[in-house]
Amino acid sequence: MDKNKLREQGQGIVEYALFVALLLATIFLSLQMLGISLRDAFTMVYCGISRSSACQSLFSDDFNNLNAWTIVRGIWKTENGKLLAGPGEGRIFRELSQKDYVISLNGAQLFQGNGYGIFFRATNPGAVNGYSFQYDPGYGGFIFRKWVNGNEISPPFAIARAPSFDWYSKARNVQVVVQGDTYIAYVDGVKVLEARDSTYLEGGMGLRTWDNSTISVDQVTVNSVK
Repeated sequence: MDKNKLREQGQGIVEYALFVALLLATIFLSLQMLGISLRDAFTMVYCGISRSSACQSLFSDDFNNLNAWTIVRGIWKTENGKLLAGPGEGRIFRELSQKDYVISLNGAQLFQGNGYGIFFRATNPGAVNGYSFQYDPGYGGFIFRKWVNGNEISPPFAIARAPSFDWYSKARNVQVVVQGDTYIAYVDGVKVLEARDSTYLEGGMGLRTWDNSTISVDQVTVNSVK
């Protein structure tokens, strides 16, 4: 093979490599704009081509109504396929029979107030026992709380301060992974808090507001986890 052909082949390989790199960079930036991490993207691809029990959907709600929920207190309604909540103290629950799961809030936005929470491993909704992850500018960050007989225990058992976080400007994707005695929270695909506690081993999920907080949520899903 002459030198010209070798040079052309080499140039073609370089051009192809640059094209692939540009394509990957474009995909990565697009995922960031959508609030999807590489971890979540790989999970979606894996679940799309496999039948793993780890991908099983346990619950999903696009908020056409609130028939799937138990409203304990507060202002909760649906409008144009969104859940709207607040202001004031509010709690809403959904039973789950599984011990381990992943809760995802898609398009969750705080409009005003000191935050909102996601209950997990929750039982006895009227006087809840369980845990909550809280998106909590009033506390200056993200926290995990324990609940006993309807009362939140202070101080939180895990705190991550976030003084420069932009709490109100955009809708967020929030995820809580509940597995064994370990709980991990993500916001827009970035891990913000991890904690361990073994007081409660099972229970459902829910949402809460407090003070003058108002929020909207596009969708909630719960998937199984190994």
